[in-house]
Amino acid sequence: MPAKLLVTNMASGREFHFDLVRPETHIGRAVENNDLILNDEKISRWHALLRRVGNTHLLIDLNSANGTFVNGKQIKEHLLADKDTISVGSYSLFYYQETISSIQVQDIKLGHTIVMRTPSEYMSSLSGPLVADLSALNTKDELLSELTTLKKKAETLVNIFELNKLLSSVFSLENIFEKLSEMIFRLTPADRFIVLLKHSFSDELQPFMSKFREEEDQQSGANISISKTVLDTVLKDRVSLLSSDAQADSRLAMAHSIILDRIHSIICAPLLSQDAVLGVIYLDCHNQLQLLEAADMELLNALAATVSMAIDNATTHKQLVKEALARETYGRFMPEHVVNEILANPGAFSLGGTNQEVTVLFSDIRGFTSIAETMPPETLIQLLNKYFSSVTPLIFKHHGLLDKYMGDGMMALFGVPQPQDDAALNAVTAAVEMIRQVQRLNNDLKNDGLPEISIGIGINTGKATVGYIGSEQRTDYSAVGDAVNLAARLEKQAQASQIVISETTLKNMGSVYPVRFLDEREIKGKKDPVRLYEVIWQNLGLTSPLTK
Repeated sequence: MPAKLLVTNMASGREFHFDLVRPETHIGRAVENNDLILNDEKISRWHALLRRVGNTHLLIDLNSANGTFVNGKQIKEHLLADKDTISVGSYSLFYYQETISSIQVQDIKLGHTIVMRTPSEYMSSLSGPLVADLSALNTKDELLSELTTLKKKAETLVNIFELNKLLSSVFSLENIFEKLSEMIFRLTPADRFIVLLKHSFSDELQPFMSKFREEEDQQSGANISISKTVLDTVLKDRVSLLSSDAQADSRLAMAHSIILDRIHSIICAPLLSQDAVLGVIYLDCHNQLQLLEAADMELLNALAATVSMAIDNATTHKQLVKEALARETYGRFMPEHVVNEILANPGAFSLGGTNQEVTVLFSDIRGFTSIAETMPPETLIQLLNKYFSSVTPLIFKHHGLLDKYMGDGMMALFGVPQPQDDAALNAVTAAVEMIRQVQRLNNDLKNDGLPEISIGIGINTGKATVGYIGSEQRTDYSAVGDAVNLAARLEKQAQASQIVISETTLKNMGSVYPVRFLDEREIKGKKDPVRLYEVIWQNLGLTSPLTK
């Protein structure tokens, strides 16, 4: 069974379990190239790495901004022990592992008494009528045999129903197989219950769980030898296999593992999805007087078919949890279409960038320094939170990306990550709505005893380098270049409730909004004067893009 993390968000109290099934598990805030995504600004985009070393894990801090801690002490590298607590940002990661017996695959031949059945064959037999034509049976022995068969089918159906009730609400594979092992030991003479699963990063079977009928065997972590021939047959042919005379077969008589383990019967059943083998369940029995039989194989076959669906559901559930965490992280800064693109193709978003045409919007609260001097810090933060919460959704509404907050200012990009023909128009429309929203917000601020505010906005369209900029430990999706610098300069030219745009933005947005030429001004960083225009938004009617 793989080691696990109990992940707890200390701020919200939300908890979930994470299986450490990969040779390396990457932990961080970014959805791309991380396995465990933690939504916290104090956590670096690529924060830490867990590398499997033998039966434990080596925790490596990836030069994170705020550090990685184990049991309260900051570390760079640390070999984890069972029940260690890792702290990153506002998250606590409780590391724990359950001892799994050493499993060796031996090159053992099969016995003479072999039964093989596909899951579909047995499930179809279950779907037939339970009540046979008992009048056609001639002897008492035939009647007893038929009644025994019917009783077995009824018990199987009851157990499938019992298992389905559990699987409808449980997404933990440990809980699923724990329950299944209890049923197997209750209903069959099996002495050992072994689960091997394939993981997405490897096509090889990996031990997942081993359970023993005798408690002392479970506690000792005894070695287990299983037949490579059995595994190869089950995996290749996708059949359940029963060998009920392992000791008696002369071809196995000299096999050291069989003699040592005193195995007399074996059952192995595949765990199948629609197009792949997910793993196997392997049972064996030591008792010569209570061999595993065909009825036991059919029971395991039926239960394995049910569990296979649960594995698919658990895998899907884990992926949905990961996607939900990613959406929660990126949704604060990006519109839905950008989040969807990142989730669909996370590998495309890596360090580096592209040169493309973008429209850049800067906004800033006018006279904020004076306002800040008149109120305590907590009141100031309350005002800023109300302002940003009010206007940020308007950026997303018009397909913009929130680049960053800068004190009382903000920067947004339009036409990213993919170029958009209407990026300039979207940016101007968002700007008009932002100013109108601030006017409505002022009523609420006044009622809360806070000062009214006004904003100025500058917008420019041009070529910029866009992409993830930073280091492997922390990056931001942003834009740099002359087009960005000019947009920032235009915002400084804007008065309260004024939208100042460049000539390139005017040409790209079309004639939807009326504009007024301001003048040509000397702008820092530009050799020639820049023509400035003001968007006339005050008297827009109901036919404006704002209300379409």
